[in-house]
Amino acid sequence: MFLLSLPTEVILEFFKYLNAFDILSLRQTCTHLAAVSKDKLIWSTQIQKQRTRLPVPPNFRKGLEDWSADALEALAISNELVDDLWLVPRESPPVELHNKRGEILLGLEIFSDRWILAVYADGFMNLWDIGSPEEGEGPSRRWCFVHTGNDKTASFRAGLDDMGEKLLTVITRAHLPGTWAAALYEILLSDPPSKLHFALLHTFLIPSSRIVRQLCPPERIIAFSHLGSVELVQWSEKNIASTSISNSHLDEMEEMFTTILSLRILGDRYIFVFKTRSIELYPMPHFTVADPRGSPASPSFSPSLRHVFPSYNFRDVQISDVQTEALTEEEDSSSESGGTHYILKMLASDIIQGLFYFVVEITVPSGQLPILDVRLTAIYAMANHIPLQSRTQQRQSQSISETSRFPTWPTLTMTTSAAVRDRAIFERLPMLRSSSGTPVRSSSFVTTYAMGPQGMRAVWIERKRGSTWKQIVSCRLTTPPLSSDFHGVISDLDVKRQDPDVPTKEDLTCHHDELGLIPQALDGQIIYSIQTYDLREDIIYCALGEVSGKIILGNRSGDVFVLETGV
Repeated sequence: MFLLSLPTEVILEFFKYLNAFDILSLRQTCTHLAAVSKDKLIWSTQIQKQRTRLPVPPNFRKGLEDWSADALEALAISNELVDDLWLVPRESPPVELHNKRGEILLGLEIFSDRWILAVYADGFMNLWDIGSPEEGEGPSRRWCFVHTGNDKTASFRAGLDDMGEKLLTVITRAHLPGTWAAALYEILLSDPPSKLHFALLHTFLIPSSRIVRQLCPPERIIAFSHLGSVELVQWSEKNIASTSISNSHLDEMEEMFTTILSLRILGDRYIFVFKTRSIELYPMPHFTVADPRGSPASPSFSPSLRHVFPSYNFRDVQISDVQTEALTEEEDSSSESGGTHYILKMLASDIIQGLFYFVVEITVPSGQLPILDVRLTAIYAMANHIPLQSRTQQRQSQSISETSRFPTWPTLTMTTSAAVRDRAIFERLPMLRSSSGTPVRSSSFVTTYAMGPQGMRAVWIERKRGSTWKQIVSCRLTTPPLSSDFHGVISDLDVKRQDPDVPTKEDLTCHHDELGLIPQALDGQIIYSIQTYDLREDIIYCALGEVSGKIILGNRSGDVFVLETGV
């Protein structure tokens, strides 16, 4: 056999171009290839290629030198199996987690695809360990809870420390007289099952109606919001420091129709704020020692950058973990080093129009103002007036664009701002309308949804009006290339052109560079259906273990379930 006569180094180079299943097939041919296929270099290369298209555990995202070849091989194969089964209908029903405390479910979170946190408004927090099979016979073997008091829990956030050994949770509690408080709890995940418990670290007063938006364990920062203002609290072993910001250009009328939905802290320089109708980037203010009687006055800031959503009215958003990259000397135009590039992926919900997947890039050159680039890449549309790229047209785009002889429109230069470029492109599009001449609303609606921390997979619960069936839908979130074929602009929701004077589909084939701004359809697959007649069994919350594909479901009665992929 010619392959066996080659040096081992050449065979290893050949294996780099194969996928995991091809390598396993070659392993079965002979003992020599079986031995070569166990080389660590092969499987580290596989994981490096998977990072661009599949979610990978946090401890495998950077260096792989400390991991054995067997561990890398097991992870690479598991990633491929989960990806193959992610969109496949589930055969096994969801498994209920027992021993819970609490009735009014406030939210669900899953960490490291293992630890499930359920917070209840009636003053309970539950933590389950659904770890590897060798650690227990069932998904609820390790479990603990805490009763936070008789006061109603209004909001919560949780996060892991850098080592993944501590889980920190902060809740806000509403006292009936109007006094609100925040409580910070810590759980040592490395403790044995008998000692797993919630430990109270800090309790401090906050103004009323504050909602906790983010918890940053490495920086020891908690972010609260109230309407359009942000309040930050930084805790230490000795004292509590706080600061706050608000938009000085937000008038009273605008404040009535917009509010903060989520935010992210970008290092020690900026705060990324997602609102109902806009995205804003603020400089990080300075902390001062907090007044125990309340928060300091909110200094007014103008956002460094602002991106407006004129056509959407978002009610909720899921934001991925912040990806941080250092700018190279070529990317950083300043003479100094230290520039940073941030990437955030977001799945936002407009209850009328659908789910919208954004990719946001923030470039912060050293010593210069930041650059904000917001791209709407995919939509799960609930109305038929939203222009989307046609999948059929995308497959034919290459051949048609090569044979197109139509003259081109003047293209916009890359120096044009993203907002101006978006408006110009959409103004050039033909008017897309439904057959009735008015937008038509879908009969389905999304009750809850979740996106993974790496922004590569998502799941939502969909229900049709007048039906008792709840459908669990999963999808892959991929970032399309920046350029595509302009002739693919057409809705997948029974949309047709009404104006005979607009350019035809063939007239638009030459504008492939500008079609990258038109979002693609967010294709979801129904993987499980649940029929319930009791409103208490409606699924109102969900969470996603992105790497393993585990889907966590919570109903109105407070019960928690786990839907496995079968891997």
